Amino acid sequence: MDVYIEVSLDRGAEECGRTTERWFTCGLDMFFSGLLRSRTDWHAAINREESSPAERFDGKRRGLEDFMEGVRAGSYYGHFGFSEEDCRLGYIETSSALMEGMSTLNTVGLPATPSDFSDPGFCSGIVEFLLTALNGANPAFGRVEIGQFTERTNLDVALRRKVTKSMPNGRGTLRGYAWVTIVPQELLERLGGWAELESGDAFFKVFPLPGGGGILQASETISGYTDAAMWRIFKTLAPVLPTGEPEYHAAYPENRFVPHDAREFI
Repeated sequence: MDVYIEVSLDRGAEECGRTTERWFTCGLDMFFSGLLRSRTDWHAAINREESSPAERFDGKRRGLEDFMEGVRAGSYYGHFGFSEEDCRLGYIETSSALMEGMSTLNTVGLPATPSDFSDPGFCSGIVEFLLTALNGANPAFGRVEIGQFTERTNLDVALRRKVTKSMPNGRGTLRGYAWVTIVPQELLERLGGWAELESGDAFFKVFPLPGGGGILQASETISGYTDAAMWRIFKTLAPVLPTGEPEYHAAYPENRFVPHDAREFI
């Protein structure tokens, strides 16, 4: 089972390009440096524009440098992944395909074991990655969850919302909640500010981002994100969550959410 790390940025924002570059450099250094040093196969591709053909890069040092140069120049889509025979070993990705260039969605797929989920060092490393990669940014949203995920959040699924509806409104309504939830500055202020959240009992730790917004960590470890912990953060975040009665979706049996309308707790 994988750890899924996601953050959405405003594509037109000045810091978007620099943040995306750090997303790749920090991700490769903090999560995949061992694979880069080994003989593990890696594959990478960039589409500079929506209609441009994919540029592919080989698994050599020069190929990595060329790929990162393409990331720095800006890209519509970029993917850097590792594999061994038929087994995927993780990836880093950026895409502007969802919202016709309005938003950039950066993701990491990080292989992990159940013991990793209970390891404070492994879990704190994920948060440290986010703090480093997002330094200077005010993300529109972000999350860290377990499993194979798409761009639809837990609440997108439970409320039957399309990403094309939830993502453009990300600074007005929080798109979801998870073990780690990244809240934009606009919603953080409506929740009373990071100091108010830090003084409460809903989160293990709250990290303000220098560029605005904050990283909210529900529990020390991923395995500590119990139903009780999920309830605590749901009630705390209810004032900025979308309203509506969430429902189980048969196509997403592992989707986790509190089965109540957020307006009940405002």
